[in-house]
Amino acid sequence: MTELAQGKLTPDNQASGSMLASLMGLNPYQTPNDCLINAFRAIDNGGKLPPGDWQYIEPADWGNKFENTILKEMAQRLGIVGNFDIKEPVQHSDLPLAVSLDGIGVGDGKIIRTDKKAGIYCFGADEISLNGPGVLEAKLTGAPPSDDPKPFRGPIQVEGGLMCTGFEWAAIGTLYRGTELRIYVLAVDSALRAKITADVIDFQRRLDLWEIQGEKDFYPALHPNDAASTWENVVEGDAPIELSEELSELALEYSDAMEAGRAITKLKQNITTNLMNALGKSQEAIIFEDGKEVGKVLWGLNKARDAHMVRGRPSSRSKSIKVVINE
Repeated sequence: MTELAQGKLTPDNQASGSMLASLMGLNPYQTPNDCLINAFRAIDNGGKLPPGDWQYIEPADWGNKFENTILKEMAQRLGIVGNFDIKEPVQHSDLPLAVSLDGIGVGDGKIIRTDKKAGIYCFGADEISLNGPGVLEAKLTGAPPSDDPKPFRGPIQVEGGLMCTGFEWAAIGTLYRGTELRIYVLAVDSALRAKITADVIDFQRRLDLWEIQGEKDFYPALHPNDAASTWENVVEGDAPIELSEELSELALEYSDAMEAGRAITKLKQNITTNLMNALGKSQEAIIFEDGKEVGKVLWGLNKARDAHMVRGRPSSRSKSIKVVINE
């Protein structure tokens, strides 16, 4: 039986390799403020996140269960020796940054080039030398296969691993949909390294400000949900703030957009009703422009639903139409 991966080993009260893409705003599942809030909680709890903050996520659990299997297959395809029993985090010598390594591969200088038949892709260079030890990272996703890994699926994380270890190469093995493994081999990226350094220093500045002065300096929210979770508490009795001219203009634009949205919704309802009255029992109508057929209006049925755990539903006329314009 394959042993389970070690899981997160890094401290919760500083930056870690797995959060670097989030700090750059490149992780669609986690914002910089999410990382900051978790680190604040860890600081308040003596350096570790409270047990109640842990949440079970099934895809992550499967990734944990398949991690060593992916790592072993990576090592075999790359022709290297691998160590997958890493039990300690690696702390950067100068930066407040630590990484948990899934594995370490040891190469003998073999040159790796893209070989799509073997599922091996050089990322950022035509060829990469597996010279000495390198960082191995395992990923599992339900997304379709890609020739380039998404930034939040390893490239930024393993660059942090290279920074902490001093290694010269890394490989990310991504198992797509449980059926296709692609191995991305990377070398040191100096520009990315500079960006990581700046973001880690800024992240630690915000943590120090909270720990020493009790002040939370959040990042600008990336979207409304991020803002709502970041500023979840309201201070009762506070006087209204005064918006700048620029923000006042945005507020007026928002009001105009809402009015326009309501007008568009009403217009769509009126048009839909008129077209439905015209179609009557017909499912399809032809659209003409300048005497030529240019498209169709479709008004079909909702799909019937058999009874299973919920009550069955017969087919019924849709409450919306579909307009298809010819190419």
